[in-house]
Amino acid sequence: MKKLWVLAFSVLAACQVATGAQYSGSSGAGIAATARTGATYTTPYGTRVYQVDPNIFEVVPYALAQTDEYWCGAAKYARRRLGAGWQDQIYMASQRVRSAAAGGRTAVQFTLNPEAVGITPVDLEIRIGQTVGDHMSVNLADTKCQPYPPIFF
Repeated sequence: MKKLWVLAFSVLAACQVATGAQYSGSSGAGIAATARTGATYTTPYGTRVYQVDPNIFEVVPYALAQTDEYWCGAAKYARRRLGAGWQDQIYMASQRVRSAAAGGRTAVQFTLNPEAVGITPVDLEIRIGQTVGDHMSVNLADTKCQPYPPIFF
């Protein structure tokens, strides 16, 4: 039983990797240049988030994840690692692409500062698929997180 507890704490410790990035909140100043490329954060369900550059982070969900998991991962990372407020907006910076940071797995890139990366925000009444410039608040994106872990058969 003791070995199981040691293993569980080891896994939890591995999930809490700091990125060194700081978000300046709603002021629009963006993420500080201290972000380290390749730094990762892992959600409790295994979605990984990589800071690609000071303004872009990449969400790489678990296999067979739905679109909501991309938004969920973006919300968790923005809130917990970048210090974004609940009402701050998360902007989609790319559609599904091959991840440069995660060995070619499918990823979506997001930003908190669309002006810094040349993205024009779009307001969509109905979200079907993924559109660059689409955005939602950290709070709304956080509601996309599933209340239970995925079960694969």
